[in-house]
Amino acid sequence: MATRRTASVAAKIGDLAQVRREPCVIVQLPTSTDKDCISITASGHSLRHSLKDISFLSPNWSFATPSNSSSASNQQQQQQSKVPVGLNADSSTLLAASNIPASIISHLSQFDQTVDRLIHEKTAKFAALYAEFKTSQNREFITVQEAASWVFHGLDGALAVENASVTPAQMCAAQLYLSRNPKWFQLDAAAGSNMLVEINARFLLKNRDEVDDFVWLEKQAKGSRPGKELKEFLEKAMILIEWAANHPAIDSSLLKPESAKTAEYNRPTDITFTESDLKFIAAIKSAAFNPASIRNANPHTELVNRGILSRLPHGYAKKATRSMLNGPNASGRGLDALRLLKDLGVLTPWENTTIHTAAGEGAGALDALDGHGFSEWADIAVSESQTWADELLAEPVLYSEEQAPKQTTGVTEEGKSQLTFSADALAKGNDTESALFRAVKKHTVFPQTPVQDEFFSRDVFESKRRDFGDVPVYVIDSPTAQELDDGISIEETAEGSWIHVHIADPTAYLPPSHPLSMLAQLRGTSMYLPERHYPMLPDILSNARFNLGKSHCALTFSARLGSDGEIVDYKISPSVIKNVKILHYRTVNDVLDWSNVYGFSLPPEERTPWVNKALNELSPKEGVKSQLDDKSVSELRKLQELMYRHLKLRISRGGFSSDQPGFGVKVVPYPLPITPESPNVPFQYEEQQQSPPLVLFDPNQASHLEPSSNLVSECMVMANRVAAKFCTEHNIPAIYRGQEPLKPASSPLESSTITDALASIDPVSGVMPYTYFKNILPFFSPGSHTMQPASHYSLGIRAGGTSASDFGGYMKVTSPLRRYKDMMLHWLIKSQLLAESDPSRAVSCPFSSTDVETISTRINDIEKRTDKLSTASHKYWALEWILRREVLWRCGASEKTVFSGVATEMEHLKDVGIGLPGIGAGPRGPVIWSDEYRGVVEWGVPSSKWEVGYNQRCIRPTYQVVIGSILNTRFGLGLLGNLGGIQARVDLKAERYVGDIVTCVVDTIDPAAGVLIVKEL
Repeated sequence: MATRRTASVAAKIGDLAQVRREPCVIVQLPTSTDKDCISITASGHSLRHSLKDISFLSPNWSFATPSNSSSASNQQQQQQSKVPVGLNADSSTLLAASNIPASIISHLSQFDQTVDRLIHEKTAKFAALYAEFKTSQNREFITVQEAASWVFHGLDGALAVENASVTPAQMCAAQLYLSRNPKWFQLDAAAGSNMLVEINARFLLKNRDEVDDFVWLEKQAKGSRPGKELKEFLEKAMILIEWAANHPAIDSSLLKPESAKTAEYNRPTDITFTESDLKFIAAIKSAAFNPASIRNANPHTELVNRGILSRLPHGYAKKATRSMLNGPNASGRGLDALRLLKDLGVLTPWENTTIHTAAGEGAGALDALDGHGFSEWADIAVSESQTWADELLAEPVLYSEEQAPKQTTGVTEEGKSQLTFSADALAKGNDTESALFRAVKKHTVFPQTPVQDEFFSRDVFESKRRDFGDVPVYVIDSPTAQELDDGISIEETAEGSWIHVHIADPTAYLPPSHPLSMLAQLRGTSMYLPERHYPMLPDILSNARFNLGKSHCALTFSARLGSDGEIVDYKISPSVIKNVKILHYRTVNDVLDWSNVYGFSLPPEERTPWVNKALNELSPKEGVKSQLDDKSVSELRKLQELMYRHLKLRISRGGFSSDQPGFGVKVVPYPLPITPESPNVPFQYEEQQQSPPLVLFDPNQASHLEPSSNLVSECMVMANRVAAKFCTEHNIPAIYRGQEPLKPASSPLESSTITDALASIDPVSGVMPYTYFKNILPFFSPGSHTMQPASHYSLGIRAGGTSASDFGGYMKVTSPLRRYKDMMLHWLIKSQLLAESDPSRAVSCPFSSTDVETISTRINDIEKRTDKLSTASHKYWALEWILRREVLWRCGASEKTVFSGVATEMEHLKDVGIGLPGIGAGPRGPVIWSDEYRGVVEWGVPSSKWEVGYNQRCIRPTYQVVIGSILNTRFGLGLLGNLGGIQARVDLKAERYVGDIVTCVVDTIDPAAGVLIVKEL
């Protein structure tokens, strides 16, 4: 049964907020320069906190209490005559500034007492809450409003939703009970927002099996003696921990030839994990990856700490120290749980734990990631998609010179997919793929076109596609690009130069209602991590059928520019391209003009470290001969000239980008094998992977520092503007991208900050220096997704209108192989083109405005979470690279090895990349080298086994750090300028300012926790 939920609201001054289990009154909200709230507690003290710390909110509570119902004169008398005990002067001033009487403090105390009393009086009723809603009503979730209405008023269903007699104290009591009993209830993470607070939060009702498993775990862990199954698990764990303590990741065994070290280095082979063991392992994973929060506890945290970790040797039984409280778990023991998983061999020593942590945050955004067990349907969806891919590859390639299929997969009738989403199938369900069916029905929107279980056998634009013949189409991308989905070309006509942006056209084969299309919508987007990727469409289709290097079908967005760079004419046409030239960015760099690249004309001392590094290493070298023919060079230079004209127009309208550094990291083998979700045996090198993976690092990935990248990105901006104009003129339901101008300054200092930053923009490249950009970030408005054309401030794009001369609006259509929203827009645009080409033909629009908005809202959330995970994963592997480099230095490796990152002259290091894995093996928690921490962290092995003396080491690796912010007199935050801008905490030796460049060495590093601390020399 669905229930109506109260919308999230923005916190306001005077609201009652439950912060860290304490009732407070909000007196100050976050600003552009101060991200914290300030609230007054019942003790009269002020409390700084973030919006995320608020677990319960009662709007306007201060102004609805009796203290504010009297006249103004009475309020003044109350304030003067009855100042609560404990109210200090600062708190009194904050209350007065908010027009809240000081007597509100006594009401906070009364509120807190009332909540405690209500919970105590209704203990039995609260205890029956789970059984009533899960067992009796078979519900999947419950809201705070429903819980309060049932417990205090005996109402449920629609009456509970509409119940207006529930008091704030009753709501708070219900919220506290639900959040304090995570055995039965789990906060629905999908409901939250960074800027809004849910006043009627929804809690998921855990499955009965999950509750029963936890009860069993509790019985095993309680008391002074463990249960039989837990005792057996602890005995195995102690053997594996002892082995790990004597076989650290850094020791002499790794310096032996591969054949000699395998048997010695592998874990005991006679240990297997039983079904009971796997329940304990699942609980340890939960404690490691599902951090407890202010709003919702994790029941496994205390159970694992008390029942498992405290019973283990080698430092696991120690109490959490102050330095451990910053780990991924609020109890401070999350890193211990993670270390245990690696010691057990459940995770590899180099495991990218950010994936598990992101999945632990809930909301189901990562459910589509196959291979991890995050959902019941992900693996089935990938299998079905691959089956459909095999069927499509057996079909002829459109517009190919060969009439027979280029690839046949031998798909038999028995091997074809039986998956269908016809109306009958959806109505009846599907017994064999019920989990996948449930996911599709729940998360996707079906097109308003008839269901098609067959691919297009003929192109619907067969006689209408424009054939570009021998016109060269330049597909420019990195050597490691997964999907080649865009290319550019130029055409000289009597009207002038036409710029064509050719986008891969999977919709030439895929109907919008085909099962493969629906599975693509279910995944929403592709995700790329350094060690593997999760494609929206099967790799084999992107690489062998839809890829512009293979396919001849494209959707082409064309424009002709005026002398001022504005678009004066445009076309969109399904097309056929045949003369495709696949080029790499750095090949094209050699023939383009670098004079408009940011920093190129500046002296080295005025550039940031990453600009110097990129320009020194990427700019053309004298005497290097181009690999391109003269015609290609001429056309690429002409395209660059025209697109720079388009960029100058955007700059003149206020558009700019930032001098933001970037790095790339890749892991080999790729894809890295996925660790089993429920392993039967500990990880073994020989059977599952021969050696630790190689980590490849590229510090020069700042796209604005390469002319080829600037050319391609500007072409994509133009194509997206063309698509927006077409959709606006034809009233096509579509999602537009926008951004409001900077938030207004609230003080002369803020005004000066904004003015200085805007004045710093380089007029040639439109790039704002990093330090200025960092300063105005608090004033940026978030990007928006709307159903109407909107202006985009930082891109310098106006909203536009419907007239032919009014060119505005922006959307994204250039990546249909990896973004479902782009593919959806292709279907919408092509349906309009088809209707125009044949007015007598009835062409239905595949998606309504409501459909488009619903689909986009869900996928936007998926994209945010996958982007966050991708960023965290890249940082993880970058820190792993730095860690290995530091280990090499400490091991006494040669200067060439340490500073090149390639161990070419050391045979024993060939298979392990830049260095040996320095995380996970051995009971030592975070990898910390600072002397002051050695007494806190147990290493399990003397450092003499792997560290060599300073006189045996080469010069120490140092890092040029650009200070981005000052935290206090000792610490700041900065970017490693010569390593692509990896962020680090900086231990400063002297007074520093934002923008200063200091030389540092690594002090503390822990990839699993995302921690990097460097120390100024």
